[in-house]
Amino acid sequence: MASAPATATERLERRVVGYWILGDLLTSGVLGALAWFVARPFLDEHWDKWSSAWEHVLLGGIAGLLLLAFVVPPLSFARWRYAYLGDLLLLRYGILFVEERAVPVKRMQHVDLVRGPIERLFGLATLVVFTAGNEGSAFRVPGLRTDVAQAMRDRILQARGDGRI
Repeated sequence: MASAPATATERLERRVVGYWILGDLLTSGVLGALAWFVARPFLDEHWDKWSSAWEHVLLGGIAGLLLLAFVVPPLSFARWRYAYLGDLLLLRYGILFVEERAVPVKRMQHVDLVRGPIERLFGLATLVVFTAGNEGSAFRVPGLRTDVAQAMRDRILQARGDGRI
């Protein structure tokens, strides 16, 4: 009798949506400001074909970036799943292209926790796992409560025999 395949079932913290939106808005704002206040005047001065139509295209692009900052995070949250079962870390993520990973603990080189200033504001952490091999040698599990991320890190270290926990 064959056993059921392991699947990633745990969800990220819902607060990750706000964290992603804020991060995407900051990125979109910086890119939009650079485009509007640096690229637009430069193109206006040095490109003969620059016109108000191109300004509208540029504004549409900036508005599109800002719209994506609100649309992509909830969709990403809806798709993200993870699980730590036995000696496997399972991941499932992606919006258009869904990627599933099953990483054995024995392939993990080291594990880090990352908590940037905005993540700390939301009470979140990202577990970063580095593995042996070339493709996808590092991957992230974002949007974890800090205590959950620390517990996963400690559990992985213990399973590898590296942790004195």
